[in-house]
Formats: sequence, structure tokens, C-alpha cells
Amino acid sequence: MISGKPVIGVVFADTAKRDSEMRIRTYVSRKYSNALRLSGAIPIYIPCTVPETQDEALALAEEYAAIYLPMTDGILLAGGEDVHPRFQGEEPQKGLGETNPFRDVFELTIARMAYAQKKPILGICRGIQLIAIALGGKVFQDIASHTEMQHSQNTARWGFQHKIKITPGSRLEKIAPKDDVFVNSFHHQAVRECPANFFVSAVTADGLIEAMESADSDIYCCGVQWHPEETFHSDAFSRAVFKDFVDAAGNTVLEKRQEI
Repeated sequence: MISGKPVIGVVFADTAKRDSEMRIRTYVSRKYSNALRLSGAIPIYIPCTVPETQDEALALAEEYAAIYLPMTDGILLAGGEDVHPRFQGEEPQKGLGETNPFRDVFELTIARMAYAQKKPILGICRGIQLIAIALGGKVFQDIASHTEMQHSQNTARWGFQHKIKITPGSRLEKIAPKDDVFVNSFHHQAVRECPANFFVSAVTADGLIEAMESADSDIYCCGVQWHPEETFHSDAFSRAVFKDFVDAAGNTVLEKRQEI
């Protein structure tokens, strides 16, 4: 914590997939860091520097994560490409989107290590899917065969698409204005099975998981399928999602200081 504000690590990627010339460019939307800053945190960026092609990729991921994690009071896992299905023990299926080998190993590793350290984690879109896979859950590779509802909206990213139904007693229920709220939607994958010791905290009308959270009250780990950073300025619930996360990160640091 710096100047009374928690430091949140935003994990971002070197990506070639979105570059037609196949040059590696570093990219993450500034909307994540702006939302964190306006919620009372100090954001820092954590790059995925582990090359997938090296045999020692996992060892390097663990080494780098062990260096980065002590610098932060919480971790935000941002949106992006699909996580490769091999990490949940499956072969690629028809409908799988682009995957990014520069991201998967490092982000799965830092998610596992942060969770084991009880460091607050917020996963957004790809982030919720990555948390699920990292901790033993499962993800639909493509939801098109499971629903006819449109989950990738054809409107502005700051617009709203569909309602979610929030689970009574969940952390989300405490910060939501009511038990059903509108959110935006930009995904073709979704969590199929929550990891052990997690529960579903929001679903859509067609039954897809829109949010999950840790059942352990000592661990703040929440994933949402929508993009609250896109609606941060226009929607009180989106701001509450970020504020709840930032407050959890700040409280964790204060608790550790009291133990010393």
C-alpha cells in the first residue's frame, strides 16, 4: 500500500494476434487502470514476459510471479483472447476463438499463486474464465451450441445488453442496487463449472454463469463475465464492482499490518 492506497497489479499481454503484421505489441485498455485509480487504488502493469515456446516457461512464470506479487495488494485479470483448452484437459473444438500463447502460462500461474496467498483477485471476461481454469473449473469453448441468446452485443461497448440475476447472499448482492441488473456483453465463452469452494453469484436468463466468487470469506476472489470498466462512468453498479475490489485489497493490507 502506497500513501494509504492499495496497489493493484493489472496483468497485460504481449500480443501478436491482433496485429496483421505479426509484430508483438504490448496492449491493455486504459479503462481498467482509470477505473482502479478512480476507485482509490494505484494501478501498476504486470507484463506477461514468459515465452510459451521455452521448455522452462512454467518455472519462469513462477519465478516472475514470485517477484511481482509482493509488489501488489491485489490482482486484476483483464479481458482478451480465449484460454487454450489444453489447460482444462480438452482438445480444441469447433467455435474456439483466437488464443494467445503469450498470455496463458503466466496468467494461469499468477492467478494460482495469488489465490494461494489469499491476495484479492478480480477477473473480468477472460479473467473469470482464466480463474476457473487455473483453479480446476471448466469453460465452454463456444456457447453458441448452448444458447440462442446474443452474448456479443452489436452496440457500443458502454451500452447495456441483457440482465443478470444475482444470487442472494453473495458479495455482488451487497453492492447491487437490486437483484437483477443490466450489464454489457462481449463473449462467446463462459464458465461451465466453478472451481471447488466457489459458487455462482450471477446468471443470465438462459442460465449461463455471469459471475462467481470464492465461498471462503477470508479470500476475495471474484470473476465477472461482463466489462464494468466500459460502463464505469455511466453505471453505479459498475463503479461498485471496482470499489468493492479495491476496498478488499486495502483491508487485506491493513489486516496484515495489525498482525505484525
